[in-house]
Amino acid sequence: MVGGRGIRAVDSGGTLDHWEGFGARVWAARREHDFSLDYLAAQVYVTSEMLQEIETGALDPGRRVAQDLDRNLYLDGELWDAWGSAHLATLFQDRVTITDVLPEAFQVRAYAPLVLPEPYLTDAYATALHRAERPMESLLLDDDRPHVGRLLPTSGAAPHHCLVIDETALTRTLADADTTRAQLLHLHRLAQSDRITVHIIPTGTPYHPGLRGAFWTLSFSPAHTLVYSPHARGPGHVISEPALVKGYTDLYATLQGVALSADDSLHRVTEIAARVPTPERRALHP
Repeated sequence: MVGGRGIRAVDSGGTLDHWEGFGARVWAARREHDFSLDYLAAQVYVTSEMLQEIETGALDPGRRVAQDLDRNLYLDGELWDAWGSAHLATLFQDRVTITDVLPEAFQVRAYAPLVLPEPYLTDAYATALHRAERPMESLLLDDDRPHVGRLLPTSGAAPHHCLVIDETALTRTLADADTTRAQLLHLHRLAQSDRITVHIIPTGTPYHPGLRGAFWTLSFSPAHTLVYSPHARGPGHVISEPALVKGYTDLYATLQGVALSADDSLHRVTEIAARVPTPERRALHP
């Protein structure tokens, strides 16, 4: 969904067949329950005209409407999964980046062994990180990497986010004390949101998998997940191969298993922030 409206399905590479199949499932389930077009449209907060376009396969309804249809038609996730299949088939008509796939994800799980992922950054910390990574380049010229939106504690309609991060990524010196403390307090506020969870792998944890690099998993429906591997340069890589996706999702579960609980991680962030020198402490120890 974009601006409350569906995305027009395009007949390219056979993807229109996916939307026609999805629409046929909606039509059949609606008729089975003897729901009128107007009634079902009202239940999922769309117009009757839009629902009719969905049933004819002319429109990608977006994840929110697909979930509402699935729930109101008592399909136990079957229709939601059908939407996920059709949506991803449409996306992969062309080369995709994280900015293409992120908007319709319902769950985003990130692992960060080195630095905080971009959605969790403050503007000041992001600037400091850019200077550390690219000391000879202006921030204005940073156009070879995707720019992912920042998370807010009050993003009620946002996807569920889960971050597993090594503690060293939070204690590494990248910015001045005030910027670092502000970043840690921002992370603490985010982690108190109902839709954002943070797990810290403590310093000193014995060897664990995942040290080779950061990755995200993005779920679109119960049966459809992608993986994003960010790169230091360029747009990164979106992975859809089922065997690789399963390997990454299993790896993420392992990482969560060696990390602190969400509550203990919140306390750890507070402890790390408390160790950052305040202006008063810096005055005592010039």
